[in-house]
Amino acid sequence: MPRRKAPTPCSGAVRLEPGWAVVTRPALFTLGVFLCGCASTSAAPAFRDTAKLVEGRTGHRIFWNQGGVADDAVARRVRELLDRDLSVDAAIQIALLNNKDLQALYEDLSIAQADLVQAGLLQNPTLSGGVTVPVAGQGVQTGFNLGVVQDFLGVLLLSARKKIAGAELEATKLRVGDAVLRTTFDVQSAYYRLLGAQQIHDMRRTVLEAGDAAVGLAEAQHAAGNTSDLDLVNQRAAYEQLRTDVKRSEADVVVAHEALTRLLGLWGPDAAFHVPSRLPDPPPAEAPLDHLEAFAIERRLDLASAHEHTQALSHAAAMARNFRFVGAPGAGVGFERSPEHYSAIAPGASLELPIFDQKQAAIARLEALVRQAQARESALAVDVRSEVRAARARLVAMRDVVDRYAQVVVPLREQVVSLSQEQYGAMLLGTYQLIAAKQNEVNSYREFIEALRDYWIARADLQVALGAAIPDGTPAAVTSGAKP
Repeated sequence: MPRRKAPTPCSGAVRLEPGWAVVTRPALFTLGVFLCGCASTSAAPAFRDTAKLVEGRTGHRIFWNQGGVADDAVARRVRELLDRDLSVDAAIQIALLNNKDLQALYEDLSIAQADLVQAGLLQNPTLSGGVTVPVAGQGVQTGFNLGVVQDFLGVLLLSARKKIAGAELEATKLRVGDAVLRTTFDVQSAYYRLLGAQQIHDMRRTVLEAGDAAVGLAEAQHAAGNTSDLDLVNQRAAYEQLRTDVKRSEADVVVAHEALTRLLGLWGPDAAFHVPSRLPDPPPAEAPLDHLEAFAIERRLDLASAHEHTQALSHAAAMARNFRFVGAPGAGVGFERSPEHYSAIAPGASLELPIFDQKQAAIARLEALVRQAQARESALAVDVRSEVRAARARLVAMRDVVDRYAQVVVPLREQVVSLSQEQYGAMLLGTYQLIAAKQNEVNSYREFIEALRDYWIARADLQVALGAAIPDGTPAAVTSGAKP
């Protein structure tokens, strides 16, 4: 008689967590279907949360292009906005609907959502089986054994893994929201740079036309013997400098236009959009800029994302510490049918002994990552406060510069030209002195435009530092150029 083989748990074990009862195959199947049915990989809820964050801080809506019916409606909306001169709000809306980098970034939400779903899934069971083939003796039949093996340690860690993945998903939503906000404020800066470059270019072209007339006058006077060679050469040199400045301005307009085009995600005919010819005037007065540091700490999404990432690492470190001595425990049951038609069921158990590896290295690594994340979060909070102070100071300073040019410098230059014209009419002032006065007036206009452009860029920079639009409030009673 062939020797009967004793059944072992490994031959057909259903490994379960301690405290779990042995369940039937239909029950396991039902449980698996239930777990899979409750998990959704759709990132739509996460995107809606991110959209609410952005809309609450900017008032603009975002769109995720996923090849659906709504994509055509969005494309039509973009074309409608491009049919007229772009306002800054229209430019922002186009970027939020059409920027390709943002569309790629939204996929991070899908990745984080998939990680969350994966963290909540049990490992698939493994079906095993074997055949006992007789090699000696007579009348011996072939036997077999079956088993289902389930790595059930994951059940103990299921809640902890989902907690970690949930924190990472929250961090991803905040990080994506912060990137959208930064894109919004980048559009504002690029928009005002383009308006400023275009306005300076238009002004220089006007000055160039006047310079051409001045050179013609100088050549006529030189031919009549009424001006020296030196004066003629000076006029020609000034004119050529004006031509050079116009060429430089043309390049500046192209560069600024392309920078905005990239942010808007446009190409082909759509890239030939138009913007107004002048920068907008600043508001009559600035809203109070007090308590902005606390506002930024509350509203900055990158700081909130860093905090959620720190929380995720803390959860991971806690899970590693709590389960450091739990190493693949198992319990199961084996079924075997022998060649003599002998059937046996044998329960069994296994437990990894944490003798050599007690997760010291893994725990130390996670604790180091937690401390690192905490330090980086603290450093970011320091940076946020400093960025707010610097951006606020620059905004106040640029408002002061704009007001000074508008109220003092430009009016004085205009007065100089007016008085020079009076003296020129009374033959008390030469032609070139009058031209020089006019050139100084033009230069003051150009510097005013540059100051106005820098003011609007400074507002966008302050909003970047705040992580939101500048909070509304009652305008300050003092003038906008007053010191903080």
